[in-house]
Amino acid sequence: MSNSNQAEMNDVQGLILKGYNFPHIRYIILSIRDVKGAKKFCAGLASQNSTTGLHITTAEPWENMIKPDYCLNIGFTYWGLEKLIGTVNCDEINDDSSAEVFASFKKGAIADATEMGDTDESAPANWWKNGGWIPKQKPKPDGSDLHIQLTLFTLTPKNREKYYADLLQMIPKAASGGASVIPVYYQDSDPITVDGNSDYVHFGYRDSLSQPRIDDIVWNKPKLKKLMGISSIDDRPKVPLDRFVISSDADDYNAHPLLVNGSFAAFRLLYQDEAKFNKFIHSDPKTSPELMAAKMCGRWRDGTPLVVSPDKEDKTLGEPSSKNFNFTNFNYLTPSPNQHGDQSSDEDGLKCPYAAHIRRANPRDDFNVTGNSNNAETHRIVRRASPYGPVYDPNEKAGIQRGLVGLFIGAVLDFQFRFVTKLWLEMGGFRNPDDSPNYSGVDPLFGPQVSDTNPYDSIFAFNKNGTYNEVPGLTRFIRTDGSLYLFLPGITGLKYIAEGKIPPSS
Repeated sequence: MSNSNQAEMNDVQGLILKGYNFPHIRYIILSIRDVKGAKKFCAGLASQNSTTGLHITTAEPWENMIKPDYCLNIGFTYWGLEKLIGTVNCDEINDDSSAEVFASFKKGAIADATEMGDTDESAPANWWKNGGWIPKQKPKPDGSDLHIQLTLFTLTPKNREKYYADLLQMIPKAASGGASVIPVYYQDSDPITVDGNSDYVHFGYRDSLSQPRIDDIVWNKPKLKKLMGISSIDDRPKVPLDRFVISSDADDYNAHPLLVNGSFAAFRLLYQDEAKFNKFIHSDPKTSPELMAAKMCGRWRDGTPLVVSPDKEDKTLGEPSSKNFNFTNFNYLTPSPNQHGDQSSDEDGLKCPYAAHIRRANPRDDFNVTGNSNNAETHRIVRRASPYGPVYDPNEKAGIQRGLVGLFIGAVLDFQFRFVTKLWLEMGGFRNPDDSPNYSGVDPLFGPQVSDTNPYDSIFAFNKNGTYNEVPGLTRFIRTDGSLYLFLPGITGLKYIAEGKIPPSS
């Protein structure tokens, strides 16, 4: 891995390196009807000097740390990239990149669905049925007519409509008439507010507490951290920049020059079945619902880590936020330097179960986990996802859609999204040794697939008062309603795409 070069902030899309924290978001999927017009549309978005129209937001710090009225980012499916630059160019990119860099992106989310656990109700045949699909005609079974994904961030719902209308106005007409690029799907995301705090997600957890700490970016420099109001000490290990921004100098992958300063992402539309979840956390008469929810996640509902405070929420940690590292300064085996509360090792999973969602997604210093030899840094993912749909009401009518939508970003899908999803979330036995009676089963927030015939995967086991408590009836609480594999180009790469070209191989 290389840490030799700082990010070219004006060439990298902003959402890769910094969460915007805009409250109102629209995730848009578009289909190309006319390639010439689509290229012109992309060229307009790539222009950073344009006084008209919207443009893609880079990672450069905002002047005086004042948020703009909107942020906008773009990704392409393989089908979209192939339409714009041609098959020959795509083949050259594939040939000049490591297999794990481009092959899974080219394969796409539909062909990869079974390996990612997208089966049964979550199978691609059922995608895009629940939500904002626009045309009467459904997408092609192979997804080849889904080409571009845009994410629009705004400060108000009114601005979301305004800038979305402005965005559509930028789309040129096709020679045959009609728009050259048409939106086929969109999903809005708005904050969930609980007790005056607007950073919750469905299932009732405080969110946006933990993201990778990326090395060699300006956001981690003392001056910028001070401007952002960050004064506490961050114990999280620094993850090399080339895990998130594709580099030509990485030690463990090669990438064609078009990919440099870009990244890859899995776009996911994840429905959350709150009724099933609430039923399960109330199903064990020996365990309070709040403790059950904490054991399943690895945090109490307010974000307090179980490793720091295994018996209750710890209000002495302060107000939960991404600027308060009291909620992320912890390890599982050896306490981090500024870890609050309980300092004892949790090697045996007595405080935070091995199965808990945050332990499986980021096992930190637990080197007993398969594939974790370096504080999980090879497998870390930047999550730019947010809730959609209303807060759950037990008396609501059936069919209300709610969940999580957004992008799971990393430079190499095989190292990051695909690895974590397949080996740490969807498969049992991700740690050795594992003292739990069902070898940890599957990630309890997701639950087993309908076709999962392993009886141990329908059990959630966690230590309570020195013995393991086994709660049966674990089921699937999260359903995949849509997915795309995306390439998020750098601005230079986007300009090449808009010209239908690629830079020469180095």
